[in-house]
Amino acid sequence: MDGIRSDPTIFAPLLAIAVVALFTYASRKRSNPTHKVVKFAEVLRQRRPGRILNFHCETAASVYPQTTWEVHIPFNPVMHLTTSAPNVKHLLIDKFDNYPKGAFWRDTFKDLLGDGIFNADGTTWKKQRKVASYEFSAKTLRTFMYDVFSKHSKQALQVMMAEKSSPSSLVDCQEVFARYTLESIGIIGFGCSLGAFEDANVSSSFGGAFNLATLRTADRFVDPLWKVKRLLNVGKEKELKGAIRLIQNFSSKVIAERRLDDDLNEKPDLLSRFMSMSKNSTSDSNRRTTRDRTQSDPNEFEFSDQELYFIIINFVLAGRDTTANSLTWTLWELAKEENRGCVDKIRAENDRLRSEEPGFDGVHDHDLISKSQYLKCVIYEGLRLYPPVPVDIKCAENNDVLPDGTVVNAGDRVMFLIYGMARQKDIWGDDAEVFRPERFLTTDGKFKAPEAWKMPTFLAGKRTCLGKDMAMLSSSIMLLDFLDGFDVSGGEDAIMLYDTGLTLWSTTGLNIKVDARL
Repeated sequence: MDGIRSDPTIFAPLLAIAVVALFTYASRKRSNPTHKVVKFAEVLRQRRPGRILNFHCETAASVYPQTTWEVHIPFNPVMHLTTSAPNVKHLLIDKFDNYPKGAFWRDTFKDLLGDGIFNADGTTWKKQRKVASYEFSAKTLRTFMYDVFSKHSKQALQVMMAEKSSPSSLVDCQEVFARYTLESIGIIGFGCSLGAFEDANVSSSFGGAFNLATLRTADRFVDPLWKVKRLLNVGKEKELKGAIRLIQNFSSKVIAERRLDDDLNEKPDLLSRFMSMSKNSTSDSNRRTTRDRTQSDPNEFEFSDQELYFIIINFVLAGRDTTANSLTWTLWELAKEENRGCVDKIRAENDRLRSEEPGFDGVHDHDLISKSQYLKCVIYEGLRLYPPVPVDIKCAENNDVLPDGTVVNAGDRVMFLIYGMARQKDIWGDDAEVFRPERFLTTDGKFKAPEAWKMPTFLAGKRTCLGKDMAMLSSSIMLLDFLDGFDVSGGEDAIMLYDTGLTLWSTTGLNIKVDARL
């Protein structure tokens, strides 16, 4: 920024823009005069590891019984923050068409996610959603994912114990889960190994670049001048550009090599599956398959290399970060002495299901996992209290009024606080902040998911996460294998500080005691 201040041809116009923007900001009429306004400077002060989400919860408590408040960011429309479940239902289901991602979200994530499914709206989103829905419903992909997760879960735990320096040393289980999900998503998404088990420092390459890219993209939300910094290629924007370049170089090489493959139809990974649907594929049989599936629109499933890149990168973000985050925070709770009973119940359920399995050979199968009712409750409770994506934002296309009476003008943004909602007593009862998996058990011992708009971890309505079943499968396999082979303790002593990025990484890892079961 010293370069900006020293060059009057740059600094003077920026100063003029800032003065006009601040004047407009100070003089605009408020649509919700009774709503609390949190100063942007206070948001910046609170935006640090282990703090900003708690600040949201404290603000929610201070405005109750109101459920929405505002943040006014210079150069930006009003941001409404809400913990209201009816408001979330309104955004995601009742008035879905009025609340797309919006230009603000798309611009912020464009460099990292392009027009991938998590960043797109309109016809682009519908096209990718249709293709992804087809693939995720295919039995072959589900079987492939099960095999990959089963293999890599055991491999990750073997590497974990092999690298443990001494019997009494703590283990960073977040790193274990990050390597497990990175390698699994590499195989499922790209059809190739990312070397997560061979190199303990793999996080310095693809995984590390991806972490940095998501963190620096999240920084844009609170930096009104990020576009200027991107133009000048300085600061965090320079770091983001470098991280994305590394990701693109790796991905482009994989895509180019796969274009030369004549056996795409025989490969189960997502990149190959999307390519086999595309007329750009080199295989005549693939082109015939595409025409058969798209008789109404022969171009519907064609994807350029750039589209394929962003499709897979969006998938990596969803499949790698979120599951690793979920496993980390759930195991943290299970490693606490107060939750020892939860571990006992998981093991007891697993032992019972195994005994009922004819000819059980010691390997978890898909049916056994699907029958694990209490295990699902544990995973859901972890996802409730520690949602991998703790907040989400929508942009209003037209003027609207939310169920709690909040007036939303066209162009306004609405942020719903998934982390904060999990701690609302009016949604979850007096024990909202307590880890209690039994809240999802019916009287006859069956798992029952809550209404999606009360716990929008997987969103709701038309944008419900397509990878929900994959995330549950991945988490189930790893937790069963982990607790089957190891005892965990020391959760109450572990220091856990969530990051300020897009997903709920712990900046301190998860360092707990892990001992092989006798």
